[in-house]
Amino acid sequence: GMVALGDLPGGENASEALGSNADGTVIVGAGHSSLGSEAFRWTPSTGMTGLGDLPGGEFGSAARAVSADGLVVVGAGNSAAGKEATIWKNGSVIGLGDLPGGEYSSIAFATNFDGSVVVGSANLSQDAFYWTESLGMVKLHDHLVSLGLTGLDGWTLTAANGISDDGLTIVGNGINPFGQNEGWVAHIPAPSSCVVLALRRRR
Repeated sequence: GMVALGDLPGGENASEALGSNADGTVIVGAGHSSLGSEAFRWTPSTGMTGLGDLPGGEFGSAARAVSADGLVVVGAGNSAAGKEATIWKNGSVIGLGDLPGGEYSSIAFATNFDGSVVVGSANLSQDAFYWTESLGMVKLHDHLVSLGLTGLDGWTLTAANGISDDGLTIVGNGINPFGQNEGWVAHIPAPSSCVVLALRRRR
């Protein structure tokens, strides 16, 4: 049956659920605490728990997705610089920054199975981003081109809205070469595929 999640204590009674892990045991979203709009994580055993916000800005955060294993939450908070894509992990609140060049505003929309890859939109929804701990935040279009993907000529990828558990399939929306808004899907080759091909050639 359906379960009401309630809200965070202290604020107006208004909450929304925006994401779930693989088996539905972890729900994330935004509620209202005494501090303002606040990202939350909910489980049947803990109920709704506020996740806090980035330091420096006006308080306001929202969780948009959670990793399939339920351990990493992504969304956006408010830092001193502005709205910023955010990871909540192991009790820490981590700002991912923004892409250079536009107005400071980024938001994380999705993550892979274990939270090691995060995608979203940056530069006030002008550019899709791709983030890993080693790469930091990079422009998704440029990252896909660097990996050898084709079909990107003339496209502006404005948002990455979803990613597969293995991190190799990303979906989103953008502006196509004809200036129209259109959905897209990008398939990144598996790192092992080159090895498999090499082994086959040796036989």
